[in-house]
Amino acid sequence: MRGSCLFVLVLCCAVVNARHVAQQSLDAPTQVHINFGNSDGRSMTVSWLTKSELEGMVNIGKTTQPTRMVPQQGNAFRYHYKSDNGEDYTSGLIHHVTVNNLEFDTWYFYSCGTNTSGFSQVFSFKTPPPVSAKSAISINLIGDLGQTKNSSSTLDHIKEDVGEVHMTLLIGDLSYADSASTYAANCTQRRWDSWGELVQPVFANQPLMVLPGNHEIEQSSKPGTTPTPFLAYNSRFKMPSVASGATHDSLYYSFNSGPAHIVMLNSYMDFDSSSDQYKWLVNDLKKVDRSLTPWLICNMHAPWYNSDTYHHNEPEEMGMRASMEHLFKQYDVDLVFSGHVHAYERMYPVYNNVTTPGATTYINIGDGGNREGPADGYFPQPSWSAYREPAFGHGRLDLVNATHAHFTWHKNLNSEPTVSDDVWLIHNSARKETHLNTGVFHVAARQLDGFAPSHQF
Repeated sequence: MRGSCLFVLVLCCAVVNARHVAQQSLDAPTQVHINFGNSDGRSMTVSWLTKSELEGMVNIGKTTQPTRMVPQQGNAFRYHYKSDNGEDYTSGLIHHVTVNNLEFDTWYFYSCGTNTSGFSQVFSFKTPPPVSAKSAISINLIGDLGQTKNSSSTLDHIKEDVGEVHMTLLIGDLSYADSASTYAANCTQRRWDSWGELVQPVFANQPLMVLPGNHEIEQSSKPGTTPTPFLAYNSRFKMPSVASGATHDSLYYSFNSGPAHIVMLNSYMDFDSSSDQYKWLVNDLKKVDRSLTPWLICNMHAPWYNSDTYHHNEPEEMGMRASMEHLFKQYDVDLVFSGHVHAYERMYPVYNNVTTPGATTYINIGDGGNREGPADGYFPQPSWSAYREPAFGHGRLDLVNATHAHFTWHKNLNSEPTVSDDVWLIHNSARKETHLNTGVFHVAARQLDGFAPSHQF
Protein backbone atom coordinates (compact mmCIF):
# COMPACT_ATOMS: atom_id res chain seq x y z
CA MET A 1 0.00 0.00 0.00
CA ARG A 2 2.83 2.32 0.93
CA GLY A 3 4.51 1.62 -2.43
CA SER A 4 1.29 2.40 -4.29
CA CYS A 5 0.98 5.74 -2.48
CA LEU A 6 4.57 6.56 -3.33
CA PHE A 7 3.96 5.70 -6.98
CA VAL A 8 0.88 7.94 -7.06
CA LEU A 9 2.83 10.77 -5.43
CA VAL A 10 5.68 10.48 -7.93
CA LEU A 11 3.18 10.34 -10.81
CA CYS A 12 1.38 13.45 -9.56
CA CYS A 13 4.68 15.30 -9.20
CA ALA A 14 5.62 14.28 -12.74
CA VAL A 15 2.31 15.61 -14.07
CA VAL A 16 2.74 18.90 -12.19
CA ASN A 17 6.32 19.24 -13.43
CA ALA A 18 5.23 18.46 -17.00
CA ARG A 19 2.58 21.14 -16.80
CA HIS A 20 5.13 23.57 -15.39
CA VAL A 21 7.56 22.81 -18.22
CA ALA A 22 4.76 23.16 -20.77
CA GLN A 23 3.78 26.50 -19.26
CA GLN A 24 7.37 27.69 -19.38
CA SER A 25 7.70 26.56 -22.98
CA LEU A 26 4.77 28.71 -24.11
CA ASP A 27 5.78 31.49 -26.49
CA ALA A 28 3.31 34.17 -25.47
CA PRO A 29 3.55 37.67 -27.01
CA THR A 30 5.85 40.32 -25.60
CA GLN A 31 6.40 44.02 -26.41
CA VAL A 32 2.74 44.54 -27.34
CA HIS A 33 1.75 47.95 -28.68
CA ILE A 34 -1.03 49.36 -30.85
CA ASN A 35 -1.44 52.14 -33.39
CA PHE A 36 -4.13 53.35 -35.77
CA GLY A 37 -4.31 51.03 -38.76
CA ASN A 38 -5.96 53.39 -41.24
CA SER A 39 -6.52 57.09 -41.80
CA ASP A 40 -9.66 57.64 -39.70
CA GLY A 41 -9.31 55.59 -36.50
CA ARG A 42 -11.63 52.71 -37.35
CA SER A 43 -8.74 50.26 -37.65
CA MET A 44 -6.15 49.30 -35.06
CA THR A 45 -2.85 47.54 -35.72
CA VAL A 46 -1.64 45.27 -32.92
CA SER A 47 2.10 44.48 -32.90
CA TRP A 48 4.09 42.04 -30.77
CA LEU A 49 7.12 39.73 -30.71
CA THR A 50 7.55 36.01 -30.11
CA LYS A 51 10.60 33.75 -29.96
CA SER A 52 9.58 31.04 -32.45
CA GLU A 53 5.83 31.22 -33.09
CA LEU A 54 5.25 32.25 -36.72
CA GLU A 55 1.48 32.52 -36.64
CA GLY A 56 -0.76 34.84 -34.69
CA MET A 57 -4.22 36.24 -34.17
CA VAL A 58 -6.03 38.95 -32.27
CA ASN A 59 -9.13 38.17 -30.25
CA ILE A 60 -11.15 41.35 -29.82
CA GLY A 61 -14.55 42.42 -28.57
CA LYS A 62 -16.49 44.82 -26.35
CA THR A 63 -16.22 42.66 -23.24
CA THR A 64 -13.31 41.30 -21.22
CA GLN A 65 -13.86 37.96 -22.96
CA PRO A 66 -13.41 38.98 -26.62
CA THR A 67 -14.84 36.57 -29.18
CA ARG A 68 -14.03 38.08 -32.59
CA MET A 69 -10.92 36.41 -34.02
CA VAL A 70 -8.76 38.27 -36.55
CA PRO A 71 -5.99 36.08 -38.04
CA GLN A 72 -2.55 37.30 -38.98
CA GLN A 73 -1.98 37.64 -42.72
CA GLY A 74 1.18 35.69 -43.52
CA ASN A 75 3.92 34.65 -41.13
CA ALA A 76 5.82 36.78 -38.67
CA PHE A 77 9.33 37.87 -39.69
CA ARG A 78 12.71 38.70 -38.23
CA TYR A 79 15.31 41.28 -39.12
CA HIS A 80 19.06 40.87 -38.87
CA TYR A 81 21.34 43.71 -37.85
CA LYS A 82 25.11 43.81 -37.77
CA SER A 83 26.59 46.97 -36.33
CA ASP A 84 29.99 48.54 -36.75
CA ASN A 85 30.80 47.87 -33.09
CA GLY A 86 30.66 44.09 -33.49
CA GLU A 87 27.09 43.26 -32.55
CA ASP A 88 25.41 40.55 -34.64
CA TYR A 89 21.72 40.65 -33.72
CA THR A 90 18.66 38.77 -34.93
CA SER A 91 15.31 40.02 -33.69
CA GLY A 92 12.47 37.99 -32.35
CA LEU A 93 9.60 37.20 -34.68
CA ILE A 94 7.63 40.38 -35.33
CA HIS A 95 3.84 40.20 -35.74
CA HIS A 96 1.46 42.86 -37.08
CA VAL A 97 -2.30 42.30 -37.21
CA THR A 98 -4.68 45.03 -38.34
CA VAL A 99 -8.25 44.89 -37.03
CA ASN A 100 -10.72 46.69 -39.29
CA ASN A 101 -14.35 47.83 -39.05
CA LEU A 102 -14.21 49.13 -35.51
CA GLU A 103 -16.80 51.57 -34.19
CA PHE A 104 -15.93 55.13 -33.25
CA ASP A 105 -15.75 56.22 -29.63
CA THR A 106 -15.98 52.64 -28.31
CA TRP A 107 -14.06 50.61 -25.73
CA TYR A 108 -12.54 47.35 -26.99
CA PHE A 109 -10.77 44.51 -25.20
CA TYR A 110 -8.23 42.30 -26.95
CA SER A 111 -5.49 39.73 -26.58
CA CYS A 112 -2.98 38.46 -29.12
CA GLY A 113 -1.11 35.21 -29.68
CA THR A 114 -2.07 31.64 -30.62
CA ASN A 115 -3.82 28.69 -28.99
CA THR A 116 -0.67 26.59 -29.18
CA SER A 117 1.91 29.11 -27.93
CA GLY A 118 -0.18 31.22 -25.61
CA PHE A 119 -1.91 34.57 -25.54
CA SER A 120 -1.09 37.90 -24.00
CA GLN A 121 -3.11 39.28 -21.14
CA VAL A 122 -6.29 41.13 -22.11
CA PHE A 123 -5.64 44.78 -22.92
CA SER A 124 -8.13 47.53 -23.73
CA PHE A 125 -8.34 50.72 -25.77
CA LYS A 126 -10.92 53.30 -26.79
CA THR A 127 -11.31 54.31 -30.43
CA PRO A 128 -11.41 58.03 -31.26
CA PRO A 129 -14.61 59.90 -32.12
CA PRO A 130 -15.69 60.33 -35.75
CA VAL A 131 -13.62 62.51 -38.05
CA SER A 132 -15.58 65.73 -37.76
CA ALA A 133 -15.20 69.40 -36.90
CA LYS A 134 -17.73 68.73 -34.13
CA SER A 135 -15.56 66.09 -32.43
CA ALA A 136 -13.07 66.66 -29.61
CA ILE A 137 -9.89 64.68 -28.97
CA SER A 138 -6.95 64.69 -26.55
CA ILE A 139 -3.36 63.89 -27.54
CA ASN A 140 -0.24 63.28 -25.47
CA LEU A 141 3.02 64.43 -27.08
CA ILE A 142 6.54 63.27 -26.25
CA GLY A 143 9.90 63.29 -27.95
CA ASP A 144 13.28 61.67 -27.28
CA LEU A 145 11.87 59.18 -24.77
CA GLY A 146 14.69 56.66 -24.20
CA GLN A 147 14.57 54.26 -21.26
CA THR A 148 15.79 55.89 -18.07
CA LYS A 149 14.20 56.68 -14.72
CA ASN A 150 13.06 59.94 -16.26
CA SER A 151 11.53 58.02 -19.18
CA SER A 152 9.64 55.84 -16.70
CA SER A 153 8.40 58.94 -14.89
CA THR A 154 7.07 60.39 -18.15
CA LEU A 155 5.37 57.10 -19.02
CA ASP A 156 3.80 56.89 -15.56
CA HIS A 157 2.28 60.33 -16.03
CA ILE A 158 0.98 59.42 -19.49
CA LYS A 159 -0.45 56.18 -18.15
CA GLU A 160 -2.65 58.21 -15.80
CA ASP A 161 -4.39 59.66 -18.88
CA VAL A 162 -4.93 56.42 -20.81
CA GLY A 163 -8.71 56.45 -20.32
CA GLU A 164 -9.21 60.03 -21.46
CA VAL A 165 -6.45 60.64 -24.03
CA HIS A 166 -7.00 59.15 -27.49
CA MET A 167 -3.36 58.67 -28.58
CA THR A 168 0.28 59.55 -27.97
CA LEU A 169 2.48 61.08 -30.66
CA LEU A 170 6.15 60.17 -30.17
CA ILE A 171 8.17 62.65 -32.20
CA GLY A 172 11.29 60.56 -32.85
CA ASP A 173 14.21 59.08 -30.87
CA LEU A 174 12.51 56.11 -29.26
CA SER A 175 14.77 53.43 -27.77
CA TYR A 176 18.25 54.97 -28.16
CA ALA A 177 19.58 51.58 -29.20
CA ASP A 178 22.41 53.37 -31.03
CA SER A 179 23.19 55.96 -28.38
CA ALA A 180 26.59 54.69 -27.24
CA SER A 181 29.79 54.34 -29.21
CA THR A 182 30.65 50.77 -28.20
CA TYR A 183 28.82 47.52 -27.56
CA ALA A 184 30.31 47.45 -24.06
CA ALA A 185 28.58 50.76 -23.37
CA ASN A 186 25.23 49.08 -24.01
CA CYS A 187 24.83 50.17 -27.63
CA THR A 188 22.84 47.17 -28.74
CA GLN A 189 19.70 46.26 -30.66
CA ARG A 190 18.53 44.49 -27.52
CA ARG A 191 17.68 47.93 -26.23
CA TRP A 192 14.81 47.86 -28.69
CA ASP A 193 13.51 44.80 -26.84
CA SER A 194 13.89 46.34 -23.38
CA TRP A 195 12.21 49.51 -24.67
CA GLY A 196 9.31 47.46 -26.05
CA GLU A 197 8.82 45.91 -22.62
CA LEU A 198 9.07 49.33 -20.94
CA VAL A 199 6.31 50.95 -23.00
CA GLN A 200 3.93 47.96 -23.21
CA PRO A 201 1.89 48.83 -20.07
CA VAL A 202 0.96 52.16 -21.65
CA PHE A 203 0.92 51.59 -25.39
CA ALA A 204 -0.78 48.21 -25.42
CA ASN A 205 -3.74 50.25 -24.13
CA GLN A 206 -3.38 53.51 -26.06
CA PRO A 207 -2.45 54.06 -29.73
CA LEU A 208 1.17 55.09 -30.19
CA MET A 209 1.88 57.02 -33.39
CA VAL A 210 5.60 57.38 -34.10
CA LEU A 211 7.98 59.03 -36.52
CA PRO A 212 11.74 58.47 -36.89
CA GLY A 213 14.47 60.59 -35.38
CA ASN A 214 18.22 60.51 -35.87
CA HIS A 215 18.56 57.62 -33.40
CA GLU A 216 16.35 55.45 -35.62
CA ILE A 217 18.65 55.71 -38.66
CA GLU A 218 21.04 53.01 -37.40
CA GLN A 219 22.94 52.77 -40.68
CA SER A 220 26.55 51.70 -41.08
CA SER A 221 28.86 52.18 -44.03
CA LYS A 222 31.51 49.67 -42.98
CA PRO A 223 31.83 46.49 -45.09
CA GLY A 224 29.87 43.58 -43.70
CA THR A 225 27.57 45.73 -41.55
CA THR A 226 23.92 46.70 -42.05
CA PRO A 227 23.62 49.43 -44.71
CA THR A 228 19.80 49.75 -44.53
CA PRO A 229 18.64 52.87 -42.65
CA PHE A 230 15.65 52.68 -40.30
CA LEU A 231 15.66 48.86 -40.42
CA ALA A 232 14.61 48.23 -36.81
CA TYR A 233 12.11 51.11 -36.86
CA ASN A 234 10.39 50.00 -40.08
CA SER A 235 10.32 46.38 -38.91
CA ARG A 236 8.86 47.03 -35.47
CA PHE A 237 6.21 49.59 -36.46
CA LYS A 238 3.48 49.51 -39.07
CA MET A 239 2.00 52.98 -39.32
CA PRO A 240 -0.93 53.78 -41.70
CA SER A 241 1.34 55.02 -44.49
CA VAL A 242 -0.38 53.11 -47.29
CA ALA A 243 -3.75 54.57 -46.33
CA SER A 244 -2.28 58.06 -46.68
CA GLY A 245 -0.69 57.37 -50.05
CA ALA A 246 2.90 57.24 -48.77
CA THR A 247 5.31 54.72 -50.27
CA HIS A 248 8.20 54.47 -47.79
CA ASP A 249 6.92 52.14 -45.07
CA SER A 250 6.42 54.08 -41.81
CA LEU A 251 8.93 56.84 -42.54
CA TYR A 252 6.25 59.48 -43.22
CA TYR A 253 2.45 59.38 -43.36
CA SER A 254 -0.70 61.18 -42.25
CA PHE A 255 -4.06 60.36 -40.67
CA ASN A 256 -7.24 62.00 -39.46
CA SER A 257 -8.54 61.89 -35.92
CA GLY A 258 -11.55 63.80 -34.65
CA PRO A 259 -11.22 67.42 -35.84
CA ALA A 260 -7.54 67.09 -36.84
CA HIS A 261 -5.44 66.11 -39.82
CA ILE A 262 -2.06 64.99 -38.48
CA VAL A 263 1.07 64.75 -40.65
CA MET A 264 4.21 62.82 -39.61
CA LEU A 265 7.37 63.80 -41.52
CA ASN A 266 10.96 62.51 -41.64
CA SER A 267 13.84 64.93 -41.07
CA TYR A 268 16.43 62.31 -42.10
CA MET A 269 15.54 61.44 -45.66
CA ASP A 270 15.26 63.53 -48.82
CA PHE A 271 12.95 66.51 -48.41
CA ASP A 272 13.76 68.83 -51.31
CA SER A 273 11.17 69.65 -53.96
CA SER A 274 12.19 66.69 -56.15
CA SER A 275 11.87 64.12 -53.34
CA ASP A 276 9.07 61.62 -52.85
CA GLN A 277 8.42 63.00 -49.38
CA TYR A 278 7.97 66.56 -50.63
CA LYS A 279 5.68 65.54 -53.48
CA TRP A 280 3.63 63.39 -51.13
CA LEU A 281 3.32 66.27 -48.64
CA VAL A 282 2.05 68.66 -51.29
CA ASN A 283 -0.55 66.15 -52.42
CA ASP A 284 -1.54 65.38 -48.84
CA LEU A 285 -1.98 69.04 -47.86
CA LYS A 286 -4.02 69.72 -51.00
CA LYS A 287 -6.53 67.07 -49.97
CA VAL A 288 -7.16 68.35 -46.45
CA ASP A 289 -10.79 69.38 -45.97
CA ARG A 290 -10.72 72.10 -43.29
CA SER A 291 -14.49 71.97 -42.93
CA LEU A 292 -14.04 68.39 -41.73
CA THR A 293 -10.64 68.64 -39.99
CA PRO A 294 -10.17 72.31 -39.07
CA TRP A 295 -6.95 71.56 -37.14
CA LEU A 296 -3.85 70.88 -39.26
CA ILE A 297 -0.88 69.57 -37.25
CA CYS A 298 2.53 68.61 -38.65
CA ASN A 299 5.35 66.86 -36.82
CA MET A 300 9.01 66.17 -37.49
CA HIS A 301 11.97 65.32 -35.27
CA ALA A 302 14.44 68.13 -36.03
CA PRO A 303 12.99 71.55 -35.05
CA TRP A 304 12.89 74.43 -37.49
CA TYR A 305 12.86 77.00 -34.67
CA ASN A 306 14.97 76.58 -31.54
CA SER A 307 16.74 79.08 -29.27
CA ASP A 308 18.68 76.39 -27.39
CA THR A 309 22.40 76.14 -28.07
CA TYR A 310 22.05 72.37 -28.53
CA HIS A 311 21.21 71.12 -32.04
CA HIS A 312 20.92 74.71 -33.22
CA ASN A 313 20.50 75.28 -36.99
CA GLU A 314 21.60 71.80 -38.04
CA PRO A 315 21.47 70.94 -41.78
CA GLU A 316 18.32 68.81 -41.41
CA GLU A 317 16.58 71.66 -39.61
CA MET A 318 17.57 74.51 -41.90
CA GLY A 319 17.33 72.48 -45.11
CA MET A 320 13.87 71.12 -44.41
CA ARG A 321 12.60 74.52 -43.33
CA ALA A 322 13.97 76.14 -46.51
CA SER A 323 12.26 73.46 -48.58
CA MET A 324 8.88 73.22 -46.86
CA GLU A 325 8.09 76.29 -44.74
CA HIS A 326 6.32 78.03 -47.59
CA LEU A 327 4.00 75.00 -47.84
CA PHE A 328 3.06 75.37 -44.20
CA LYS A 329 2.17 79.00 -44.86
CA GLN A 330 0.32 78.21 -48.09
CA TYR A 331 -1.84 75.53 -46.49
CA ASP A 332 -2.23 77.25 -43.11
CA VAL A 333 -0.62 74.66 -40.85
CA ASP A 334 -1.71 75.48 -37.29
CA LEU A 335 0.82 73.64 -35.13
CA VAL A 336 4.17 71.88 -35.54
CA PHE A 337 5.68 69.63 -32.86
CA SER A 338 9.35 68.60 -32.88
CA GLY A 339 11.89 66.88 -30.64
CA HIS A 340 15.69 66.46 -30.91
CA VAL A 341 16.49 69.31 -28.52
CA HIS A 342 16.20 67.90 -25.01
CA ALA A 343 14.21 70.77 -23.58
CA TYR A 344 10.78 72.34 -23.88
CA GLU A 345 10.10 75.47 -25.92
CA ARG A 346 6.91 77.03 -27.27
CA MET A 347 7.13 79.59 -30.04
CA TYR A 348 4.73 82.37 -31.00
CA PRO A 349 3.47 82.19 -34.61
CA VAL A 350 6.57 82.65 -36.76
CA TYR A 351 7.47 82.63 -40.43
CA ASN A 352 10.89 83.05 -42.05
CA ASN A 353 12.43 83.67 -38.62
CA VAL A 354 10.14 86.63 -37.91
CA THR A 355 7.30 86.70 -35.40
CA THR A 356 4.24 86.76 -37.67
CA PRO A 357 0.64 86.79 -36.43
CA GLY A 358 -1.37 84.25 -38.40
CA ALA A 359 1.64 82.02 -39.12
CA THR A 360 2.39 78.53 -37.78
CA THR A 361 3.04 77.89 -34.07
CA TYR A 362 6.05 75.63 -33.31
CA ILE A 363 6.48 73.65 -30.08
CA ASN A 364 9.57 71.58 -29.17
CA ILE A 365 9.05 68.64 -26.81
CA GLY A 366 12.28 66.61 -27.01
CA ASP A 367 12.28 66.22 -23.24
CA GLY A 368 10.76 62.75 -22.77
CA GLY A 369 13.54 61.37 -20.57
CA ASN A 370 16.53 60.37 -22.72
CA ARG A 371 19.82 59.55 -21.00
CA GLU A 372 21.68 62.51 -22.50
CA GLY A 373 20.06 64.88 -20.02
CA PRO A 374 18.19 68.21 -20.42
CA ALA A 375 19.73 70.74 -22.83
CA ASP A 376 20.25 73.73 -20.54
CA GLY A 377 22.13 76.18 -22.75
CA TYR A 378 20.30 79.07 -24.44
CA PHE A 379 20.91 81.98 -26.75
CA PRO A 380 19.27 85.30 -25.81
CA GLN A 381 15.54 84.70 -26.14
CA PRO A 382 14.24 85.70 -29.60
CA SER A 383 10.97 87.59 -29.97
CA TRP A 384 9.31 84.46 -31.38
CA SER A 385 10.16 82.34 -28.30
CA ALA A 386 7.25 82.44 -25.86
CA TYR A 387 8.34 79.98 -23.16
CA ARG A 388 11.34 77.70 -22.68
CA GLU A 389 12.60 75.41 -19.92
CA PRO A 390 15.24 72.64 -19.84
CA ALA A 391 13.43 69.88 -17.97
CA PHE A 392 11.93 66.46 -18.67
CA GLY A 393 8.19 66.11 -19.26
CA HIS A 394 5.47 65.75 -21.88
CA GLY A 395 2.81 67.81 -23.60
CA ARG A 396 -0.94 67.39 -23.80
CA LEU A 397 -3.12 68.90 -26.52
CA ASP A 398 -6.89 68.99 -26.07
CA LEU A 399 -8.69 69.91 -29.28
CA VAL A 400 -11.90 71.12 -27.66
CA ASN A 401 -13.75 72.08 -30.83
CA ALA A 402 -13.13 73.49 -34.30
CA THR A 403 -11.64 76.75 -33.01
CA HIS A 404 -10.22 76.25 -29.50
CA ALA A 405 -7.38 74.04 -28.27
CA HIS A 406 -5.88 73.79 -24.80
CA PHE A 407 -2.16 72.95 -24.56
CA THR A 408 -0.30 72.13 -21.36
CA TRP A 409 3.30 71.11 -20.75
CA HIS A 410 3.74 68.78 -17.79
CA LYS A 411 7.18 68.92 -16.19
CA ASN A 412 8.49 65.88 -14.29
CA LEU A 413 9.13 67.49 -10.90
CA ASN A 414 9.85 65.28 -7.89
CA SER A 415 8.15 62.36 -9.68
CA GLU A 416 4.98 64.44 -10.09
CA PRO A 417 3.67 65.99 -13.32
CA THR A 418 3.66 69.76 -12.78
CA VAL A 419 1.99 72.01 -15.35
CA SER A 420 4.58 74.67 -16.20
CA ASP A 421 3.13 76.04 -19.43
CA ASP A 422 -0.62 76.38 -19.86
CA VAL A 423 -2.06 78.12 -22.89
CA TRP A 424 -5.16 78.28 -25.06
CA LEU A 425 -4.64 78.27 -28.83
CA ILE A 426 -7.54 79.97 -30.59
CA HIS A 427 -8.07 80.06 -34.33
CA ASN A 428 -7.84 83.68 -35.46
CA SER A 429 -10.85 83.07 -37.68
CA ALA A 430 -12.94 82.75 -34.48
CA ARG A 431 -11.72 86.02 -32.94
CA LYS A 432 -13.59 89.27 -33.42
CA GLU A 433 -10.50 91.28 -32.45
CA THR A 434 -8.59 90.57 -35.66
CA HIS A 435 -9.00 90.45 -39.41
CA LEU A 436 -6.67 87.43 -39.63
CA ASN A 437 -8.14 84.18 -40.93
CA THR A 438 -5.11 81.94 -40.45
CA GLY A 439 -3.05 80.65 -37.56
CA VAL A 440 -3.78 80.59 -33.85
CA PHE A 441 -3.66 83.21 -31.10
CA HIS A 442 -2.00 82.32 -27.78
CA VAL A 443 -3.90 83.17 -24.59
CA ALA A 444 -2.50 82.32 -21.16
CA ALA A 445 -4.96 79.94 -19.51
CA ARG A 446 -5.46 82.17 -16.48
CA GLN A 447 -6.84 84.88 -18.78
CA LEU A 448 -9.81 82.74 -19.77
CA ASP A 449 -12.69 82.26 -17.38
CA GLY A 450 -13.12 78.54 -16.77
CA PHE A 451 -10.11 77.45 -18.81
CA ALA A 452 -10.50 73.70 -18.22
CA PRO A 453 -10.71 71.64 -21.42
CA SER A 454 -14.40 70.94 -20.83
CA HIS A 455 -15.21 74.64 -21.06
CA GLN A 456 -17.82 75.36 -23.74
CA PHE A 457 -17.19 78.10 -26.29
